Amino acid sequence: MNNFLIITSLFLFSHFCIAQDYSDPVSEGEIVVEKPTDLSQNYRDRRGRCGILFSVNYEKFTPNNYVSIFQNKNFEQLSGEGAMPLVSGELGAKFNFVMGSISASASYGQSIFSNESQDVYHMQADITKLNLGFAFDNLTTEPWVVPYGQVGIHQITWEEESYDSSNNLISQSVKTPWTMNYKAGLLLQLNWLENSIDPNTHTNGLSSSGLQNTFIDIFYQGYAETDVVTENQYGKKPIDFKSNNYGVGLKLEF
Repeated sequence: MNNFLIITSLFLFSHFCIAQDYSDPVSEGEIVVEKPTDLSQNYRDRRGRCGILFSVNYEKFTPNNYVSIFQNKNFEQLSGEGAMPLVSGELGAKFNFVMGSISASASYGQSIFSNESQDVYHMQADITKLNLGFAFDNLTTEPWVVPYGQVGIHQITWEEESYDSSNNLISQSVKTPWTMNYKAGLLLQLNWLENSIDPNTHTNGLSSSGLQNTFIDIFYQGYAETDVVTENQYGKKPIDFKSNNYGVGLKLEF
């Protein structure tokens, strides 16, 4: 239900942005002529008031304060000082203004990990996020390098399956309350690469799908402390999923 509301809200926001705004009502028989966008213009001159964002991200999720209720070991011991690879998809809408843009987005990511040398058969984190962001994407005529910041809330569904001292497979699952997270990074525009291969590639993309920009996203992601108390036959234990790490992604702007 929550995912349906998120997707509906983003759709309505994007529809509001794309919809035409006529200041005067159109009389019967009156013809309105819309001037097409000049696709040869630079980004600053051709972009509209709103846009759509889609990205695929990869980051390392390292909840180093997490202690397994089964083995009484923290994440660094269970993972061998490794990390859980987290892959996520993000969809959002942006509102453009003079200095840059404000965006609202929702994302979902999943991370799966195992380390049988530490009797960890299966660890999984499913992370849902709602975000607000600000990007300086209108400082130059083309957004070659775009610094941005993002804050939001997230919820983690965590599952762990481990072996006990009798070599029996045991499991636990917990869902955290909504907690704060933050993100900061740089977007590096790749349009120049398309143009160096074929000058018509970017223009064709604009005319066919409305693709304005393709970016490589390099970012730092932080998840705030998320203390949850779990209880099973081994007793009670607080679980913390705080994590700070770098990541990379591919972002498309329409």
